[in-house]
Amino acid sequence: MEEKITPEELKCLREFKASVFDVFWEKFGTFYIHIMPHQSLEIGKRGLVGEEKESGIILILGPRAVRDVSSQPEYLYAELQFGYTWEKLFIPWDAVFRMYDKNQSSVVQMRIFNEPVDFDEPGNKAKKKTITKKMDGESNVIQVDFGTKK
Repeated sequence: MEEKITPEELKCLREFKASVFDVFWEKFGTFYIHIMPHQSLEIGKRGLVGEEKESGIILILGPRAVRDVSSQPEYLYAELQFGYTWEKLFIPWDAVFRMYDKNQSSVVQMRIFNEPVDFDEPGNKAKKKTITKKMDGESNVIQVDFGTKK
């Protein structure tokens, strides 16, 4: 079971990943970043293909294969070259699993979140409700369940 994370811890983790990325970008000519599948991950028109949909994708970042890099608080934006095609990538920090240099003398592995993290606020639990439709042929009554989270 996954441990709950607070908004402050998530913000700190994202800042840490961005800082590690900045260090790798400045200090290493070429390095690798392992991205796990995520709901908010965008890899241009290409997307994730084949086994990448389960195991993620390892991107090579270097001066010849990357242009227009921008580190934002919640995601990394970059344009990477796949073959002869340039693709725009929006990589949420929550999907960044590991970064390492070419010689693997520096490897950083971090916690990931496959889906956007939802923080329950104390007042929101009463507002959330799930509507389910009874599927047995006897009744067409819609039942409202106030106890389940969605």
